[in-house]
Amino acid sequence: MHLLLFCLCCHYEIQPAACKPVWMSPQFPCDVTADNTSQVLFDCKGRHLQRVPDGITSNATELNLSENFIKNISVNSFSKLSNLTQLNLSWANKNKEVMIAANAFKNLTKLTELILTGNGLKEIPSNLPLSMEILQLNNNHIMSVDNRSLAGLTNVTHLWLSKNCYFWNPCGKTVTIMEDSFAVMSKLQALDLSYNNLTQVPKRLPQSLRVLNLGDNAIQYISEDDFLGLPNVKVLKIQGNCPRCQTAPYPCVPCKNGSLGIHPNAFHSLTQLETLNLGGSSLDHLNPSWFERLNKLKQLFLSFNFLLKAITEEATFLRYLPRLEKLDLSFNFALKLYPTTLNLSTEFSNLTSLRTLHLEGLVFQSIGPGTLRPLYKLEHLSALNLGTNFIIHSDSTIFRQFHHLKMIYLAENRLYPIPVTSPPHPSNGFNPKRSDLSTSPLIKAHPKDFDYELSHGLIKQECFESGRVLILSSNNLFFISPKQFEGYGNIACLNLSGNGFSAALNGTEFSLLPNLTYLDLSFNKIDLAYDYAFKELKKLQVLDLSNNDHYFKAFGITHNLNFTKNLPALRVLNMSHNSISTLTTKQMYSKSLTELQFTNNNLGTLWKEQDGSYKMLFTNLTNLTILDISHNRIAKIPDNVYEYLPRNLTMLRISHNLLTDFIWDKLKFLHQIQILDLSFNSLSNVTGINSNVIHTLTFLDLSHNQIFHLDNWFLKGAKSLMSLRLDYNKLTIINQSTFQSRPKSKIQTLFLQGNPFQCTCDSLDFIVWIENSDIKIPRLTTEVLCDTPLNQKGQALIHFDINQCVNDSQAFLIYILTNSLIVIFMFVATVAHLFYWDATYVLHYMKAKLKGYISLNSQAGVYDVFVTYDTTDPHVSEWVMRNLRVKLEEEGEKHLPLCLEERDWLPGVPLVDNLAQSIRYSRKTLFVLTKGYVKTGVFKLAMYLAHQRLLDENVDVIVLLMLEPVLQHSHFLRLRRRLCEKSVVEWPRTAAAEPWFWQNLRNVVRVDNQVMYNKTYSKYFTSK
Repeated sequence: MHLLLFCLCCHYEIQPAACKPVWMSPQFPCDVTADNTSQVLFDCKGRHLQRVPDGITSNATELNLSENFIKNISVNSFSKLSNLTQLNLSWANKNKEVMIAANAFKNLTKLTELILTGNGLKEIPSNLPLSMEILQLNNNHIMSVDNRSLAGLTNVTHLWLSKNCYFWNPCGKTVTIMEDSFAVMSKLQALDLSYNNLTQVPKRLPQSLRVLNLGDNAIQYISEDDFLGLPNVKVLKIQGNCPRCQTAPYPCVPCKNGSLGIHPNAFHSLTQLETLNLGGSSLDHLNPSWFERLNKLKQLFLSFNFLLKAITEEATFLRYLPRLEKLDLSFNFALKLYPTTLNLSTEFSNLTSLRTLHLEGLVFQSIGPGTLRPLYKLEHLSALNLGTNFIIHSDSTIFRQFHHLKMIYLAENRLYPIPVTSPPHPSNGFNPKRSDLSTSPLIKAHPKDFDYELSHGLIKQECFESGRVLILSSNNLFFISPKQFEGYGNIACLNLSGNGFSAALNGTEFSLLPNLTYLDLSFNKIDLAYDYAFKELKKLQVLDLSNNDHYFKAFGITHNLNFTKNLPALRVLNMSHNSISTLTTKQMYSKSLTELQFTNNNLGTLWKEQDGSYKMLFTNLTNLTILDISHNRIAKIPDNVYEYLPRNLTMLRISHNLLTDFIWDKLKFLHQIQILDLSFNSLSNVTGINSNVIHTLTFLDLSHNQIFHLDNWFLKGAKSLMSLRLDYNKLTIINQSTFQSRPKSKIQTLFLQGNPFQCTCDSLDFIVWIENSDIKIPRLTTEVLCDTPLNQKGQALIHFDINQCVNDSQAFLIYILTNSLIVIFMFVATVAHLFYWDATYVLHYMKAKLKGYISLNSQAGVYDVFVTYDTTDPHVSEWVMRNLRVKLEEEGEKHLPLCLEERDWLPGVPLVDNLAQSIRYSRKTLFVLTKGYVKTGVFKLAMYLAHQRLLDENVDVIVLLMLEPVLQHSHFLRLRRRLCEKSVVEWPRTAAAEPWFWQNLRNVVRVDNQVMYNKTYSKYFTSK
């Protein structure tokens, strides 16, 4: 693909000799793909761009600049992109206004699609290309549209002008659409004017229209002439103009007349109409004349109205809809009524083409013999939605009449088990205990901009594809008997989630469902006590037991997983979110299971280092290929667990745990592993991976760890690895040798964003490797950023100026310096070899002259240094014993024996005697000064004795080590600095200066103080 793009670029652009275009550089912020010679896509979405990037080639056909921070579009931004056919500028400045120059798009003569959504535009840009076919202007502030706004756009087929003035983008007035505004668009097929606070249907719309959306405006009346001249319209949406405010999930203002007014002949000219949405119109009746000429209608949405009587009484409008395939009557319940039952109008039997019927949210207590009778003969009916009706009782034998029904949806009701000891008795009329029926239970599921269509998936796709579906989730089925499923027919998928079911399964509950292949029992309280649970389900393939942690948290009861032996066809088992920390079953057995979801449990407790009871928990799942043990609080995987993992695993997920180490060599037992996920752990170091271990691995996820170092060639063995995630770790520098080059490495994608990279010359090799490599690094210019030094923080690593590390002048100077050092070294080596003794003599002679060296002559000295310090301060004592003692006695060219109070003083000897002897028999006395020590009598006494030796022997043995800033205003300290400055040393403030400090201290205690005295005063001292 890159070769193709390279050739295309060379064909269209004049490049340097190497013909390497800008877009091939790692510094280029966009992704480039090419399907063939005619389609070249530049994807710059979400790259934090502040302007249109340079380097986009003239052969580009698609350009995506959405979700950036581009404030201005100039005349020259797209002037060279004459082949562009699609341009996406949606949210180009993150919902803030974008300034677009008058002729910004003038040169885009081939442009067919332009997306300007969310750019704060106050008017439609001028001089748009005449070739335009699709124009999106949603979520702006365009308050007026006239024929001048769209002049010349004769080829536009799709125009979106929605959400310019509504409750989430308020403007306080209505959008004005002048008559004949769209007259020039003779080819317009789809027009979206929803969410614009319109008060009437725009006049003289193009006859070519096929889709018209006027939903969620403020239109209160549809007149007879509003849709005249629109014979080709197939989709009409006028929902939400008079919303049912009791259940509206947004700021709602009811219509003055209570409901949307519609003239009896309003839809007569729409003879080709196939979809009509009248949801959210507060309608309390349906005029049959509206539908007289809509004999091609296939979808009718009537949700969120007040049509309970209209659909249970005459409902003559249904006679005119012989081709209707989908009908939505959801949430048409009557306020403050909870009827015993309801019976659909007999007119429903006329819907001979009906496939899907939504009766959700009608609110009644019981499904009786007459409730669904008109639907029995509808041979094409495949989906029946009766959810959220608060149904207490349902006669399941009724569903025997539906021979072709594919889905029966009874979720979110109040169905009780069969038999029930004391079933609640349905009441008639108003139920005083339920006065809040005006609040929709699905408000939480509504999207931000509700369109009154049940578009959310009612069931999982795998469940729907398995066969006939029965959904009984979120009811009151706290136990199950076989009679519960009488009459539902040959059910293949059963959903019983969220019922509070708490009985122990004994292998008889589903005996009437021998062909069940998919069973969802999540969000219950299943008690897995018996081995023979589920034994009646020989064809079951998918079993969901997630979120059944009630009994797994209980202490001292049976937690049995032997039921897997009874399911010979089981492929997928979900045991997630069960807080499993103990099991009666030490091993699971299955020859058919291929996928096990075991997340959000406590394998960290089961896999204790000292307890190997559960090491073979998954071993006998011989056909298992996918194992997910994320969120299991695993701090360490015991060594013996690795070898007992199923050998056929291809995918292993261990993310969101507490791992600090992972034994890569143990992966040799997983011969087929392809995907390994170790993200969101606490791994800090990744050592080399052997080639015999993971030669099959293609995807490795190490993101969101604490990795700060990667060994050289650490992926040498991962010869099949194609994608590696190292994002959001603690990597500061990556060596060039960390990753192999092709063909030894097959890595195609490398994720590095979110690491605190160090942008210094230490990263030079890695930056050069990035520039020369063809590995894709997503978000390289926007999220692979510098963290240090401070002046580079927030800048892209790839933008680091490598010239400050290597340039011609510096390289020449380094060359000269290096050669000079070599010549000098060779000269010195030659002289040393030929004139060794002479050179040694001269060297020592010069050293003695320069330093004035005087050998230490305290022959009676037992110790080199006596160290006196505050022994009552544990921190000072620890520093002396672990740092000072080690540096002077154990390190350096010559070890200096120390006299320490806590180690060398004789017990029982008076303090004065110990001090006197230690100072007398030591060549130097080192005072470790702290704020607390200089206030003690011991310090004053030791200082007195040291000065006494100066008077008696004319020997200055005092060395002051300022561990803390003390005696700053002391005359003695000032005089000491003046006489012998080198005998006063201070503990450095930075760690980098510590080696210099220790070397300086060794020199001070080795050399007599008289040698270090100021030359002005040294004449007053004479050696003994």
